[in-house]
Amino acid sequence: MANINPGPATTSTAATVAVLTPQNILGSTVPGQGGNALRLLAVGRAVPLGGTGDVAVLPVINASSWCVVTFVFTNGLISGVAGSVAAASIGAWSAAAGTGTALRTAGVLTGVNGTVVLVNAAAAAGAALAISTQNIYINNTVAVANGTCDMFVYGYDLS
Repeated sequence: MANINPGPATTSTAATVAVLTPQNILGSTVPGQGGNALRLLAVGRAVPLGGTGDVAVLPVINASSWCVVTFVFTNGLISGVAGSVAAASIGAWSAAAGTGTALRTAGVLTGVNGTVVLVNAAAAAGAALAISTQNIYINNTVAVANGTCDMFVYGYDLS
């Protein structure tokens, strides 16, 4: 068989190749990605919207330095049944009780119910800074009785 020239030399780095981080089965089941990748930074399932103040703390997944780009809200439920949670006014912060850097300015979840997805850009400050805290604090200012929703936070892993 003749030698085959595979073409020009190629180079790959951690930032150009999708990689999976080994996971302990007792830990998070969300795979991490290579450095500097736009990826899922935090997940909140069934975030309670029935109260005000800090309603959830989302741990940052496998990143020591990151910046948030997008928040995704979906699966709005009222008492476990698909329903509108649009009245809830959710903000996200890098510290408890609405302190630290604003990652998402408090705002209503327009249209979020069992099937509608809301995608919001991060607050200007949260998108412009490298954040090193390991939790994202979800703060609600308008309660929706028995309401919950799922949240996904996407951003760049700068570590």
